Amino acid sequence: MQLRTHSDQIAIKPPPRGHASANPYLQRFGEAHAGRVQCKLYLFPYAGGSAAVFRQWSGYFEAGVELTGIQLPGHGSRMMETAETDYRVLVRDICDAILDDCGATRFAMFGHSMGALLAHYVALEMAQRGASQPECLFLSGCKAPHLPRERRDAARMSDADFVDELRRLDGTPAQILDNAELMALMLPTIKADFVLLDRWYEDLGPAPASPALSVPIIGMSGRRDIHCTDTDIDAWQSHTHGPLETMQYSGGHFFLQSQEARLVADIRERLEMFGRGA
Repeated sequence: MQLRTHSDQIAIKPPPRGHASANPYLQRFGEAHAGRVQCKLYLFPYAGGSAAVFRQWSGYFEAGVELTGIQLPGHGSRMMETAETDYRVLVRDICDAILDDCGATRFAMFGHSMGALLAHYVALEMAQRGASQPECLFLSGCKAPHLPRERRDAARMSDADFVDELRRLDGTPAQILDNAELMALMLPTIKADFVLLDRWYEDLGPAPASPALSVPIIGMSGRRDIHCTDTDIDAWQSHTHGPLETMQYSGGHFFLQSQEARLVADIRERLEMFGRGA
């Protein structure tokens, strides 16, 4: 079953809050509310991004929802570590971290672009282990895994060519790309993420004959995203026995930045619906 929804921006200005978690993969946002958490939402950033891209999201939610960003090695607070370029290691370690953290609490996962692919494969790992499953997968700006993908061969690119590629993708602010000192610090980690994706794409196969997942998927896309169209999002239905709902937003591939308020409001609304058993 598939539902399609069109969303427009609303104005919400959240106050950012945050605090650390014991597991290095988990960056908690918002206040700690022991005994009051009804649902946990795990947030997977895009390639080159850290958990900090979600730092303002806690201001959109009530105390009953606990938000946790996924912090990969080499990113953000883990910038002194070497970035991981084997997706299998990340899937295994993130799965361990979430299962240890969520306990018996309801949980869902949101990921954008590379983060959506990671969230999906973490859910698959959970299913293969016979472990708890997310209540829902919010998969944003990411085509279904069986569809053809652009491989950039980032490992062979010079730094200058790679920066030009980042400009083409239009997801990194020009003031960062033009800052030589800052780029010297960030470039190895960003490039490692693209190397990871190139290697990962080689392993992606056809759609499964029978999906391993039964969880609902909310597929989200930008109306002007040339990297992930609404048709690419529709194809996620092949990866779950559960329902697929698709939502479109104004903007391109990084609509989650320009449409943050509307996007988060839609996520909050869906979590409330699932909490009521709707």
